Amino acid sequence: MASHKFIIRKGKARDDGTAPIYLQIIANRKVRRKSTGIWIKPRYWNDDKQEVRKSHELSRAYNEKLHELYLKAERARMKGGTADAMKRRVEGSSGTLDSYLSAFIEKLSRRDQYWERRKYATLLNKLQECFASEVIEWSQLTPGGLEDFEDYLREVRENNPNTTRKELSRLRRVVTQAVKDGALDMDKDPFVRYDLPKRAPVVRRRLRREEIAALEAVDLQGDLQLARDAFIFSFYAGGMRAGDVLQMRPESVREGRLRYTMMKTGQPVDLPLPAAALAIVERYTDTAGPFLFPILRKGDDGDPVRLRKRISSENVRINRQIKEACKLAGIREPEEVSFHVARHSFADFARRHSSDLYAVSKALGHKNLDTTERYLSSFDREATDKLANDLWGDDDDE
Repeated sequence: MASHKFIIRKGKARDDGTAPIYLQIIANRKVRRKSTGIWIKPRYWNDDKQEVRKSHELSRAYNEKLHELYLKAERARMKGGTADAMKRRVEGSSGTLDSYLSAFIEKLSRRDQYWERRKYATLLNKLQECFASEVIEWSQLTPGGLEDFEDYLREVRENNPNTTRKELSRLRRVVTQAVKDGALDMDKDPFVRYDLPKRAPVVRRRLRREEIAALEAVDLQGDLQLARDAFIFSFYAGGMRAGDVLQMRPESVREGRLRYTMMKTGQPVDLPLPAAALAIVERYTDTAGPFLFPILRKGDDGDPVRLRKRISSENVRINRQIKEACKLAGIREPEEVSFHVARHSFADFARRHSSDLYAVSKALGHKNLDTTERYLSSFDREATDKLANDLWGDDDDE
């Protein structure tokens, strides 16, 4: 059963002692709050009667507003639905940015898009911190407001240029969808008069083929060996992402080929494995449990949210072990190596040994060649350095 009531949030009191009154909506164990715009000192609030005491000079006006809002909430409750849906009905067609973004996040949850949900939840948190309020009106999202948010990301959160751009790109996606849904008028889209910050060049850490060989050859035991083997398998398996490696099952490899569907993009992958990768598969085939690598446990994949949380926590632990394994293998700057470096290393190795960009793109599981070109562009400096050395390095011969 859904319910709603007014609450005064004393923890958000201003310096003058006034605190905000919110409409609190509860449905399906989810809580959503909408600001009423009313601020009073707690002594003027009658929680039993759900009204402002008559001793307050503006009690009549405030209580009329609260009564009207309560009736809207009652009508919204009778229509049923989620707490977010009720909140949107109370707010009307436009609502607020924070409520629309919350509904957007809930939709991602229903679609089991855990990683995307987490990214947009982080975006909402950053927006609320930037604007110093849980409630963000659409009217605050002006080109100037976007510039303030960009400054907040750079200066307060100390996000790098590319992270800043990604956060603003996610916000633009939300705004575009809000315009399509009719929650925001087209002429109120602030991104029409705002340019996203430029994308900064990315330096992707990768291991050379000889470093991969050194990591393969080092004698390791226990968890260090397991983390190293998963990393090496990723390299030979087309730069397979950590989440896909961890939940891979023995039956994913048949007749020397790896077949799976990428968790991040939903792209199917079908590629032959070299002997070194097949040797790793053979090493773990008889391991008890549903997964090839005994890292996740039986039942971890029963719930998509739990699966992604387990992958995230295990990835942190494995990254520490990979750094230690690289240190023992004598690899330079081992503290910079993470599981994802296996993907970078494969991409760089493939770029060096093949001119078929389409094949490299398919192996990486990219949806289009533009993504692959951007991914590989971070390795171009070394290529241009080599060209310059080839052209001008031996001037003394002339």
